[in-house]
Amino acid sequence: MIRNRLTLLAAVTILLAAVALAVSVAAQERVRLEQGEFEYLATSNGILITAPHGTFDINTDALAIAVARKLGSGYLVFRGTAPTGQRINVNRPTEGAGRTCPNEERSDRAQIVYDTYVRLARAASGAAPPALYVEIHGNANPRSAQNIEVASKGVSAAEASGLKEHYLAALPAVQRDWPRFPTLELLVEPADRVFFTASCLKTIGILSIDLFARALHFEFPRFVREADLLEASATLTAALLQDLPSRR
Repeated sequence: MIRNRLTLLAAVTILLAAVALAVSVAAQERVRLEQGEFEYLATSNGILITAPHGTFDINTDALAIAVARKLGSGYLVFRGTAPTGQRINVNRPTEGAGRTCPNEERSDRAQIVYDTYVRLARAASGAAPPALYVEIHGNANPRSAQNIEVASKGVSAAEASGLKEHYLAALPAVQRDWPRFPTLELLVEPADRVFFTASCLKTIGILSIDLFARALHFEFPRFVREADLLEASATLTAALLQDLPSRR
């Protein structure tokens, strides 16, 4: 009798796990274009984590998904190629990395990718606009090598300062578990001046339209996006974001 009950319990447990996995896999959507592939998962908690340059900014796709999983939030990443060496910017209808907005090239293919990104961002937002939209980027600029920079939209100076305080509180635990994680300074707009202001994103991209009231644009140095520190960066980022939608 006991053995039968244990066998039944084990069977039910396996069935529930299979159902949960099937639901999770089914909820992940992929959309392919000639220029690359989008992957997204709709948010259920009001936070959407994105990586528009998932392969061009090395490991940002994996970082965005890892942060989303820690938060239980949605995500949207793009994995694409750089045709003729030129990046399609995805979160705005232009091509060309490292240029000023007027010098970014508009093209039909860039417009197609951008329109798809906006459409999928709406789909990944769920029933209502997210309380917080987050972009994950990477750079190798020596002027920002010792910083994690965060440009923002709809975030007050007090909230930005609060993020910096949360960062300083969370950093020791991360460094305890990952001793190689460096002591980077967190710069958050508008409390700080940042080098990467996301100005193109705010003027001609997805943050220029009435879709997301509050947004954060992270720039991570290459070192903390390496495979052995990816989990550390995700843990630290999730710690910063988990309470922000309710902190006003």
